[in-house]
Amino acid sequence: MERDELKARLKARLKEYMEIPRLSGYEEKMARKFYEDMKQYAHKVETDQAGNVIASFPGTDSSVPSIMVFAHMDTIGFVITCITPDGFLKVDRVGGVPEKVLQGLGVRVGSENGSYYSGVFGMKSYHALTPAEKERADGIGSLFIDIGAVSAEEVRGLGIEVGCPVVYDAFYKELLNDRICGSYTDDASGLTTLCQIGEALSRTPHKATVYLTGTVMEEYNARGAMLAQRKVHADMAICLLGAGAGDTPDLKGTNNVALGDGVSVNLFNFHGKGTLNGNIIPRPMLEHLKKSAKKTGIPIQRQAARGALSDSAYLQLEDGGIPCMDMGTPDRYSHSPMEVLDLKDLQRTGELVIEFIMGIDKEFSLNRF
Repeated sequence: MERDELKARLKARLKEYMEIPRLSGYEEKMARKFYEDMKQYAHKVETDQAGNVIASFPGTDSSVPSIMVFAHMDTIGFVITCITPDGFLKVDRVGGVPEKVLQGLGVRVGSENGSYYSGVFGMKSYHALTPAEKERADGIGSLFIDIGAVSAEEVRGLGIEVGCPVVYDAFYKELLNDRICGSYTDDASGLTTLCQIGEALSRTPHKATVYLTGTVMEEYNARGAMLAQRKVHADMAICLLGAGAGDTPDLKGTNNVALGDGVSVNLFNFHGKGTLNGNIIPRPMLEHLKKSAKKTGIPIQRQAARGALSDSAYLQLEDGGIPCMDMGTPDRYSHSPMEVLDLKDLQRTGELVIEFIMGIDKEFSLNRF
């Protein structure tokens, strides 16, 4: 496949995945779509009780360690906590939502029948704001969503009830230099990469058995991948979750990751906010990644980050302890309504993981050192 054709296909799939509403715990639309897409490539596609979608690609050598490569299907957003008598919605956040970007923001409000309705976070008119109000971001508890309804009865007549999901509007823009800007590139990029890998595995023999998995509830409790592992019992895992780039004026000097400079790999992460968990990449996985990067000519960008973690933090504790690695397509403005990534990085992420998988043999060490 020509590189320009591949890039166009990746861009189209990324846009499609970005626009599917899939709040953590409410991933059904995304799970159904990912299930159908993986059926084009996989030997078998199945779901577990939690909603994880697992596509199996049997290897040619059962003595070679198996691997699960996964990306989370869910997103951050909100859950409705109260419907006011005059038809406004009060919400609480699900996942790491930055409150400072919310007022005046367009959203999609879900109903119990699966339909979504347009809405907006209300905000006081600029001309009515006091000087102090102009300088602060209101907390989520004081905000409300307006869907145009005039009563609680009208809202409930649409099937919108307390407990229903709310997500950012479907934003998508193409910037200069093959860069995409919009809502929920995290982790639509990882799911797009899984499809790229699946297509390659479907037409190329590989020694290792591979499980390409879309996981649930990463933004809620970071444990969906644990449940998928309990079904497949892979020997190691790669989490496709890109690093936050440090190449903007406000973040220069915080890390060395830049858009357009290649695939990110997280050597160390640690949440440390009551969670006390994270992941440190095992040496054999890093060495194999470096070897794969050298063979393909794809640059890798190293990151060590405090204040964040992924499913790997808990997945690594399964089956006596399995080696896990976090890597993926870098992005800017993570968890905002307008995240940015570079399509060149996205394409190279898939190519590097494919080479990593193809290079796994029975000599691959599953030990940490």
